[in-house]
Amino acid sequence: MAAASHGMLHPMTAPGGSSGQQTDLHKIFYRNSAHYALRSAIVDRWPKSALLRHPIDSWPGKEMANPEERESPLRKIAVGIAAFLLTVSFAASSASAFENPNTNRESGILRPAEFPATAFDTASIKEESSSCSPTTAGRELCVTQGSSATNSPHATTASAVALTEAAPNSGANELVCSTAPTEYTYDRFGSCLGNRPIKLTELKDGNPVGSALLHVSSRLILDRAKLSWKESISIKYESFEGKLTTNTFHVAFTAGCNKSCKMTTASPWTGHLSLAPKQTLSGDVEYNVATPNSGFNGGITTNYKINVMQAGTVPIQPNATWSNPRTIRCDDEVSNVPGCVYPHITPELVLPLSTYKEAAATYLFQQQYSDHPLGTKDEPLHRLANLDAQEANRDRTCVVAAEGAVETPELFVRKSSKIPDDSCDEYPFAASLEGGTPGAYCNDVEFELVDGEWIYAQANSTKPLFKEAQCSRGHVPLDLNSAAGQELGRLVQAQRMIDFDAYTVRIPA
Repeated sequence: MAAASHGMLHPMTAPGGSSGQQTDLHKIFYRNSAHYALRSAIVDRWPKSALLRHPIDSWPGKEMANPEERESPLRKIAVGIAAFLLTVSFAASSASAFENPNTNRESGILRPAEFPATAFDTASIKEESSSCSPTTAGRELCVTQGSSATNSPHATTASAVALTEAAPNSGANELVCSTAPTEYTYDRFGSCLGNRPIKLTELKDGNPVGSALLHVSSRLILDRAKLSWKESISIKYESFEGKLTTNTFHVAFTAGCNKSCKMTTASPWTGHLSLAPKQTLSGDVEYNVATPNSGFNGGITTNYKINVMQAGTVPIQPNATWSNPRTIRCDDEVSNVPGCVYPHITPELVLPLSTYKEAAATYLFQQQYSDHPLGTKDEPLHRLANLDAQEANRDRTCVVAAEGAVETPELFVRKSSKIPDDSCDEYPFAASLEGGTPGAYCNDVEFELVDGEWIYAQANSTKPLFKEAQCSRGHVPLDLNSAAGQELGRLVQAQRMIDFDAYTVRIPA
């Protein structure tokens, strides 16, 4: 993917480490490859390799190997063996192509991603506290919450999912709350609690004589460009039954948060307010973060307390408590503008084939053809913010030569006469931790739109397509290559993606 012109983050260092650790994190993504040992021998320790233009030792933060170690006889022997194995490997896989340059090259049809919009994430509240307090002589009022309070059913699929395609990559979809009694629902910039039941039971001499049901709901909206946010709280008195001393209650509510977060407004209303059947109390609480807690230091938790009493009650404070099971991260690393997100929500980059054509086809080819479907839910990509590291990734994957050059497994030879303004579009992206695989290990593909279907074909005569490839290099017009990169840049801004944040890539029609 061509470099996009957009705001980038400065490099982030893992806690307790140095910027050099970034390279170690990068290499983790290659350790699952059967070729890793071979790559290490050649790429890490043989800068004059005929296969690689840029040795990994030239990467920022990577310490150069000791010169004596590099020149040791054992090292030379290891390098020689590795080079021989690599030559045999490519010779075996490419024998037919070398023997007969006119051998038919592999081709096939791509199928656009046809899966439903992603369901909103949910998480269950763990706390199920309850308490009782005395009222009039011989009587008590007990408060239970959540699954202990009612057998409310889970939300239907329709109410809990309901994402739209109106604004891909913008994070603008409306959050639909689950109605499960113990669940919060989330998107990247918000959470909501739908109808959490609070059951009030009045006891006389230890036996229940009546009860009432309240429902608590809330909606928290984070601001992508601020360190403060509000949460709307609503408590509705649904029903009562039996012989209560009084069917009117007095309700107080308090919110809180931890770490660098403080409450600007802790209660949606002042003190205890009267609540009668079918009535609703509502108001807002407000949070503020003084110091951003970006990256691995995130983890702001919001918590809640509710107190319900009758006339004459000596209340136990509070009657019920719970916490939001997901944490909030605030940072100032995206264009130096502070803001907050739920970081466990993975952003999705949507690149339709109809818009991004050969560029989108390259990414879809990797996901559908390879044993490494990078950018999917099972194998997400991770943002790499360091511009120098991005360029190093791009240079290692896309070793470009002009049309007419002799093809080798490493070289990406432009097909300018066939593809106007042909460029090398690498996937996974250079701006991802998974990027930077040497081009010799990538599938080289070109594409053609035939009767509404995208056809892929082997593009390098010396290198048949192989399922184990962890990267693809597409022959893509430069304007489409750049446009896809710019869309990734917009996603970074819109979703407040900092260094190492995971994201997925979806290619619809």
